[in-house]
Amino acid sequence: MIFKQLIELVRKEMLVLVRDRQTILLLFLMPVALIFFMSLALEGVWADKLVGRKISMVVDNQSRSYQANLLAGKIKAHALIVPVERPAGADVDRIFAEGTAQAVVTIPPGFEEGDRPVEIRFDPVMDASYRIAARSLITSLAVEVVMGVDNLEAVVSGLVVERSGPNRELPTPLQQTVPAYAIFAMFFIAIPMSVGFLREKKDGTLQRLFTYPVSANLVTLGKITPYFLINVVQFVLMMLVGIFVMSRFITPAFHAGARPWHMLPVTLAVAAATTGFGVLVAATAKTPEQSSTLAATGAILMGVFGGIMVPHAVMPPVMKKLAMISPMFWAHQAYLDIFLRDAAFGIILPRLIILTLFAIICFYVAGRKVRWI
Repeated sequence: MIFKQLIELVRKEMLVLVRDRQTILLLFLMPVALIFFMSLALEGVWADKLVGRKISMVVDNQSRSYQANLLAGKIKAHALIVPVERPAGADVDRIFAEGTAQAVVTIPPGFEEGDRPVEIRFDPVMDASYRIAARSLITSLAVEVVMGVDNLEAVVSGLVVERSGPNRELPTPLQQTVPAYAIFAMFFIAIPMSVGFLREKKDGTLQRLFTYPVSANLVTLGKITPYFLINVVQFVLMMLVGIFVMSRFITPAFHAGARPWHMLPVTLAVAAATTGFGVLVAATAKTPEQSSTLAATGAILMGVFGGIMVPHAVMPPVMKKLAMISPMFWAHQAYLDIFLRDAAFGIILPRLIILTLFAIICFYVAGRKVRWI
C-alpha cells in the first residue's frame, strides 16, 4: 500500500517536470553544449600539454657539410618534430606571424668546426614547456653529431629513469569535461526543485498534499525521488554522449577505466547530494525567484572552486586546498579515480562518505528550517 502511494506521488511529480520544457533544456541540453565546447577548448590548450603535441619546425641548413646534413636529418626524423619547408623569401617573423612553424633551427656555416652554434628561434606565443623540450632535443642531437654517438638518448636512458605514480596521471579533455559538467548540471536540479516546492507552497498545493491520508515523510520522499532519478538519468545520458558522440569529434576518445561499474555508487551519492542541496535551497529561500538565484549562484560557486570550470590539476596550491570545500570536487575526483586509476571501491569510499555527509547535513538543516512539512 505504501509503495503504491509512493509510486503515485512520484508519477505525479514526474509528469509536472516533463511538461516543463525549460527545465528539460536546462538539465540536459546545457551540459551537452558545455561538454562539447569546453572539451574543444581543452583539446586546443590544456590537452596539448598532457597528450603531447608535435612541434612544427623549419630546419635551415646553411652549412651543407656532412655533419650539418646529418644533424638536419636527425631533427626532421625525430618523432616530436613536424618538419616544415621554409617559404621562399620568408623571414623568421613572417613564419611565426603566418603560423607556418613554431620554431626555426638554423645550422650556420662553421658549425662542424665548432666556430658557430646552432641557433633556435621560437614563436613568442609558444608554451615554455615546448621550448624546453625542443631546446633539449636539439642540444642532444647536436651532441650526437659532434661526438659521433649514434643514439645519445639510448646511451643515457639507463642513467635517469622517470617514475610516475598513478595519482599523477592527468585526464584527457573528455575525461575532464564529461563528468565535470554532468555533475555541474546535476546540481542545477536545485533550481526546478526549489522553485517547484515554493510555488506549491504559495498556491497551497503542498499543504493540501500533507492533508492526504499518507505520512508527511512519504509525501516528502515522493516529491524528492523524481529529482533524484532525473539526476541519475542526467549522468547516464552525459556518459553516453561522451562515449558515443563526443569521441567522434574530440580526441582522444573517452575511456572509462577498467571498473566503470564503480560509477554507480558515485552517481547515487552525487544525486543524493544534489537533491539535498535543492531541499536546503527550498527551505532557505522565501520566493521562487530567490530560490532560483540562490541555487544558480551556489552551483556556480561550487563549480568554480570544485575544479569543474578550471581543472583541478592546473590550479595554484591555494585554490587546490579551497577546492575541498566543494562537494563537486569530491564527486569529480571520484570519477577521475575510476577513469584514470582503475580505483578499487575502498579508494573511492572516502569520497562517497563526504558526499553522503553533505546530503545528510543539507536534509537536516532543511528539516530544521522548513515550515510546510
